[in-house]
Amino acid sequence: MGATVLLALFGVGLAVGFLSGLVGIGGGVLMVPFLYFFYAHSAWSGAAVPGGLEAAVAHATSLFIIVPTAIRGTIAYHRSKVVAWRVALPVAVASVVAAVIGARTALALPEAVLKLLFGLLLIASGVQLIRKPATGIRRDRRVTVFRSAATGVLVGLLSAMLGVGGGLVAIPMLIYVVGLEITQVAATSLAIVTFAATSGMITYVVSGWGTPGLPPGSLGFVHVAAALPMLAGSIISVRWGAVANQRLPARTLRLIFAILFILLGVKLLVENAGALR
Repeated sequence: MGATVLLALFGVGLAVGFLSGLVGIGGGVLMVPFLYFFYAHSAWSGAAVPGGLEAAVAHATSLFIIVPTAIRGTIAYHRSKVVAWRVALPVAVASVVAAVIGARTALALPEAVLKLLFGLLLIASGVQLIRKPATGIRRDRRVTVFRSAATGVLVGLLSAMLGVGGGLVAIPMLIYVVGLEITQVAATSLAIVTFAATSGMITYVVSGWGTPGLPPGSLGFVHVAAALPMLAGSIISVRWGAVANQRLPARTLRLIFAILFILLGVKLLVENAGALR
């Protein structure tokens, strides 16, 4: 890989790390589309992937970067004492188990329809966040282990069925189902992402072990050679995002979450609108 490619990978890593620390998602929403482009243009990237395996390699490589990035972000949040571990641990454990079940379960609805429904959910969540007053959301709701575990099941199932990151699903669940304080959402979501991404990464490594034709520097489906420059950038910037999160008022955080939800929701609707025809 040339210097231009390495700089591009590093730059994407910086953006991923900052977004992960600021909002509490793994960053796959940025990495996966870039990696699709990366492997589709092998003449530029220098990384050729066998036909039909581009998505698997992109997802596996993304998870490989997300794991240490999420760990570093979680540590930064833990030091600030804003990770709700009583919520994060039950959700994480339940989501890992449910993701395995979801990945092996035949779906009654086509994947595109599910993505459309989830897109609508994200848009509705974003609009609701904008309309909410600055005093918080359901602050009178007592956080319970049962509610957290139930959230984990939904997070795991939806993540597996929809092919989205655990943090993207977890954030609206933490806000509306668990009733977590908005200032703890990003920190707790990132802790959950750490567990879910680790499970997914290990699965991709084992599943891809010995597959012929993968790019040099691969570990199973994980393209380590491409991951390392992005990982370097994300490790540097994730703390910047976590610090920015803690310095922002709750009203601003709510607006950031709302914009993210609406943009991603519209993206899902546009990409899957053909399923209704």
